[in-house]
Amino acid sequence: MSKCPCGCYKDYEAQREEENVPPVLEEEVCASVCAPDEELIDGECRKVAVTLDLDSYDTKAIVSAETGKTIIEISGVAFHEGMNKNSWSLTPEGAKSVVQQMEGSDLTLLHPKADESGSGFTRNTDGGMEESNVGYILGASFFTTPTGYEVRYVAHVTREELFASFDEGIWMQEDYGVSIGGSGVPIEASEDGLTFGEDFTFDHLALVRKPAYERANVERAEKKTIEEELPTASEESQMFIGQSMADDNQPTVIAMTEDTTEINYEAEMESAKAELILANSRIAEYEAVEAQRVEDERTELVNKATELGMSGHEDLSTPTLETLIASWEAAHPEPTPVEMTPVESVEKPVTTPVEASEDAPVVENYLNGRVVKNDERVYAKAWNAWASAWNQTLATDEKSRMAAPRFETLKEMI
Repeated sequence: MSKCPCGCYKDYEAQREEENVPPVLEEEVCASVCAPDEELIDGECRKVAVTLDLDSYDTKAIVSAETGKTIIEISGVAFHEGMNKNSWSLTPEGAKSVVQQMEGSDLTLLHPKADESGSGFTRNTDGGMEESNVGYILGASFFTTPTGYEVRYVAHVTREELFASFDEGIWMQEDYGVSIGGSGVPIEASEDGLTFGEDFTFDHLALVRKPAYERANVERAEKKTIEEELPTASEESQMFIGQSMADDNQPTVIAMTEDTTEINYEAEMESAKAELILANSRIAEYEAVEAQRVEDERTELVNKATELGMSGHEDLSTPTLETLIASWEAAHPEPTPVEMTPVESVEKPVTTPVEASEDAPVVENYLNGRVVKNDERVYAKAWNAWASAWNQTLATDEKSRMAAPRFETLKEMI
């Protein structure tokens, strides 16, 4: 006979021979002596695994009442490379800077309105849901992809009013997702749109419909309990903007979402892009015209010196030529001719006064060999935008020598 797995069969066999009872199977003997929480499996007494199916929501709700707070943890793609639907983009360096700012920042329902000062976003504090803080960002990460980069996030939704919509899967649908909001001064403008760099200041991540970034989404939503909630960003804290806050250098406040409420961000971006393009073209045109004017004046002085009989002066600068010609003329004064002619009466022509034009003032300059007229207000706005952008690129010791004046100052200098 084989050994009884439960260690009792041999004893039972000896007892059976003494009492002359009918034989029984080894398994029956072992099964009869297994503990109440054991079961005979393959000839061995093994612990029985007891399971109890419970609803996970009820379980976590009970635990939450005793040890912590119930939240919805969401995760997905916050934004990625390339121009979004509003013609904005972030460089990889700018994206990495945003990742460092996202932890602990606000999670909002829709994008809050831009602050009237232009330096950030407001928050709805009247108790309503829209444009208010509904949670916070737990963390964010930067990933390199075959097409560029991708920034992923993990956030906690703390407003219980939103829990039902997540349970129903609304925010995981195709037309719903997340969108970033922030402010900054673009480092580049092109026909494709505006590009922001490391000076972009992140403000919030919003739950929106039709996010501006194609892959921005909520991939996962899970109800959890936490021991202690992380503090959200202060609603009254000042935003840091890595640029001067002069009147002509206010940062562009943007919300990376296709849908807008009262502020037409797309129109604002188009206007800013147009102003930058116009400013760049006007500056290039001005520099070309000014360079040609200076050379024409120098050429005229060279010709005059040649007529006076000089030679070897063709490469001299304008100030040197003026001094040379003045010295020559002082040494060779021309006699003043005296003309003896009768005095004739001259009738002064009567001119009709010209009425003042009611048109707005314009600025005229040359572009590709022809005169171009522009409304002075538009030209001044474009010039000031360029001057501000140029001055920001200068070091402290360069500003006194190379700073570009505002249009009003330039107008007085001409």
